[in-house]
Amino acid sequence: MNKSERVRVLGVINEHIANDTTADAGGVMRVPMSDFTCQQLLAQEQDVFFRNTALCMGLSSALPEPKTYWSDNETGIPILMVRDDEGRFRAYANVCRHRGSQIAPEGRGSKDRFTCPYHAWTYGIDGRLLAVNKNSHFGNVCRKDLSLFELPSAELHGTLWVRPTQGDPIDEAECIGGLEEDLAHWQLADFPFAHTQVIDVRANWKMAVDTFAENYHVSVLHAKTVGKEMKANVQTCDIFQNNLRFVYPNQKLDLIRFLTSDTKRWPYRQIASTLYFLYPNVIMVVDSFGVDLVRIFPRDDSPSKSRTVHTWYVSPKVQPHLKEAGYTYEERVSRFREVIVNEDYETIAKIQLNAERGTQSEMLLGRNEGALQHIHNTLRMEVGLDVLPVEEN
Repeated sequence: MNKSERVRVLGVINEHIANDTTADAGGVMRVPMSDFTCQQLLAQEQDVFFRNTALCMGLSSALPEPKTYWSDNETGIPILMVRDDEGRFRAYANVCRHRGSQIAPEGRGSKDRFTCPYHAWTYGIDGRLLAVNKNSHFGNVCRKDLSLFELPSAELHGTLWVRPTQGDPIDEAECIGGLEEDLAHWQLADFPFAHTQVIDVRANWKMAVDTFAENYHVSVLHAKTVGKEMKANVQTCDIFQNNLRFVYPNQKLDLIRFLTSDTKRWPYRQIASTLYFLYPNVIMVVDSFGVDLVRIFPRDDSPSKSRTVHTWYVSPKVQPHLKEAGYTYEERVSRFREVIVNEDYETIAKIQLNAERGTQSEMLLGRNEGALQHIHNTLRMEVGLDVLPVEEN
């Protein structure tokens, strides 16, 4: 997002505040509650979104240097990601070619070879089978034919992408088409990995995505927490193919508007948070403290369960000041967890129960929830469902 684009966004926000609106056009969309309860639909989503779509896994600093690795099972497919000897990002199915055991436990670390805990077959960071334990007893096998299955992977403007199923190379345009300038602007590769946490909720994965993509609820549900900092029911929304960029202003905006009406002079990063929906399951938040990457997945093959993996990457400009103040990364992610678990996810768990009980057949998304309208129609379209109409005012 270049300077002129930031000025445009702030101008839109200013106009919305002046006119007491968050959208220039549009109307209400009706989403069937069956989208959150149907087992057959979930099976389609798992195949389309979490097996055969490139997924944003994290920022480049998750693998900070050669010979570092990251093992992650959240897609339902065990994935081993590495930065090889030459610094190239690669990904493999984390499955031993002998009997199918997982060779690397979940987590991060540094090593240049991986030994299966079942029978001690050993693989290099390039995926090659280096050694078969007691080879003379096992029998004659061709090690060249038994490398780890390599998965399509790409490092794009400081972000790491993997498709969990083998196939064609990842298409950058399909992943971030139109957002290249934005991602390059933030210099995401410079944000060090700080902390990660896992949050489970008894609610559909799309409901969990919804909680981040509108701020209509902020002054109500979060009145005593982040509602004191964020300016509610004001946001912009720009569509980039399947992805989105939406911007939330904070309460400092009122002071800046009082000091000057010239949006070109407004300090963008101090008065607004920039959020992205990265199709199909990621919310990325960029603010003055760093980057929050929120990956959301179905859990236990259930349309009523989901898992949120929240990772925080600290701003390199802020990091030394936090250390000087004795502010721990755990404090930052703990505060995030308290708001999400005690307020957002407690609420959507109740919505999920009402959906399962058949209390109502549909939910309404207003014109001030345009990001949600785009997300739901994009996801529906990709699994072959009809696009939902927007009832014009």
